[in-house]
Amino acid sequence: MKKWMIGLVVVILIGIGVYFLINAKTYSFDDVVSIDQNKVTSIQMEHDNERVVVDKKEDIQKLLKEFSGMTLKKTNEVKKASKESYWIRVYENKKEMYGLTFYDQSFLETYDFSKTKDQTSEYQIVDANQVDIGQFFK
Repeated sequence: MKKWMIGLVVVILIGIGVYFLINAKTYSFDDVVSIDQNKVTSIQMEHDNERVVVDKKEDIQKLLKEFSGMTLKKTNEVKKASKESYWIRVYENKKEMYGLTFYDQSFLETYDFSKTKDQTSEYQIVDANQVDIGQFFK
């Protein structure tokens, strides 16, 4: 009986360990969003009924470089009732390729228009170097 209980405890602990290993995995922005920076022709951003279109190549490169520095962790708890959200659309030759929504600059929801299934993914931004999207609205 004691051996059975010890075996059960070991199996439970291994299960908990595997669960935390899977959920602790982090990704870079480039791992989760396949954007070819050279093909992007414009980026449209919306915040508080204000719209900004970034279409200069150097500004597009700067913004995408800032995004690529983010570290993300997959989550299912995007805070939809956030205080602040930024809606971003990435275009290649006037065709919408990706949708990105930042919630309180702590969560990111991605939408891949090229896929027919599993188009939406949700991530928590886990690094301290968060992107300041508000700088493009000044």
